[in-house]
Amino acid sequence: MKVLVVGAGSIGSRHAANIKRYAEVALLDTNLEKFGQVASHIGVRAFSDIEQVWGWKPDGVIVALPNHLHVVYAEMFIEHDVQVILIEKPISHSLNGVQSMIEKAEDNGVRIYVVANMRFHQAVQVLKKNIGRIGRPLFARGHVGNYLPNMRPDTDYRMVYAANKDQGGGVLLDSIHEIDYMSWLFGKVSSVSSHVATLSDLDIDVEDYSTVMIKHESGVRLTLTMDYLQQCKRRGCEIIGTDGTLIWQSEGKVPEQCIVRLFDKQTGNWENLLSLDSVDASLPYERLIEEFVLAIEGKKNTLASAEEGYNALSVVLAAHQSSEAEVSIDLLGGEINE
Repeated sequence: MKVLVVGAGSIGSRHAANIKRYAEVALLDTNLEKFGQVASHIGVRAFSDIEQVWGWKPDGVIVALPNHLHVVYAEMFIEHDVQVILIEKPISHSLNGVQSMIEKAEDNGVRIYVVANMRFHQAVQVLKKNIGRIGRPLFARGHVGNYLPNMRPDTDYRMVYAANKDQGGGVLLDSIHEIDYMSWLFGKVSSVSSHVATLSDLDIDVEDYSTVMIKHESGVRLTLTMDYLQQCKRRGCEIIGTDGTLIWQSEGKVPEQCIVRLFDKQTGNWENLLSLDSVDASLPYERLIEEFVLAIEGKKNTLASAEEGYNALSVVLAAHQSSEAEVSIDLLGGEINE
C-alpha cells in the first residue's frame, strides 16, 4: 500500500508519521527546505513536484494544504485515478467547485472523505455512545475557544492560515469540527442564524468570534459559540433531552483535562462517564488513520464522507451570510418602529 501526504506542515507530518505504520509513505511539498527536513525526520520518501508522483502511483492521498488549495489538488488526483482521497477539514474555503469535484469523483469511482478527527475524541465517542440514555434530544449548547497567538507558539500567528481570509481562515472554518460532530449526533442542519465578528485587536482579517444558532432536521436546536479569544483553551457541550442531560467539559491543551457526566431524570442522580486528567491528544488522529487504511482496503469505515464535508461547509458559509444580513436595533437611543 502506498500513501501520499500532500503538505509537510504540522498536520501533514502528523498524518505521515501515523500512516507510516501501515503503508509506504511519501510527502509532497514545494517548500524544499522545510519538507525535506520533515520527510527525513519521519523517515519517508519526498517529492517536490507533483509530476514525480504519477509514476509512484499512490493508492491513497491525504490532502493537508491550506483550505483554498483542497479542491484544486483533489481534482488532480481524481484525474489520475487515485482511488481514495482524504481531505483535511474543511473540504474547502468556499462551495465553488466542491459539488463538481464530488460528482467527478463518483463518475471515476474515486472515494473522497474529509478529516473529522473530533469524532474520535474520547469525549465525543462517549457522547455518541450514551446519547440514547437521555431520551429524545431537545437542544444543545456547544463551545470552543482558544487564544490564536497560543495555537502555534513557535510561529507568528499572523502567518498561519487561520489568521488569513485568503487562505480560508477564521474561527468558523477553523472550528468546523464542532459543526461536524454535532451533525454526527443530531443529523443534517436545516437552518442557520448567526452573529460573526472580530472583537479583538489581533492583526487578522478574519473573525475571531461567532455565535451560531442551528436547527437540525431532527428538530434539535443548537447554539455554538466559537472564538480565538480565550486565554485557556476550552471546549465542550451540554445536551438536554427528554430523560436527562449530557455534559462534556474540556480545559487546557497539554494537558487537556476532560470530564463527561450524565444526569438521569428518573433517578435524579449524576453519573461520571469519563474523567481524564490528560487526554491522549494523539488518539483521534491515530483512529482516523486506522479508518483511512480500512477505506483504502475497500472495507467499511467511519470516516466523514465528502457530502458530510460539503454540508458542514454549507453551514459555515450560511453563518457568514446570516451575520452579514443581520438587522440590529440600537436600544441605547434608537427608535423601535412597531
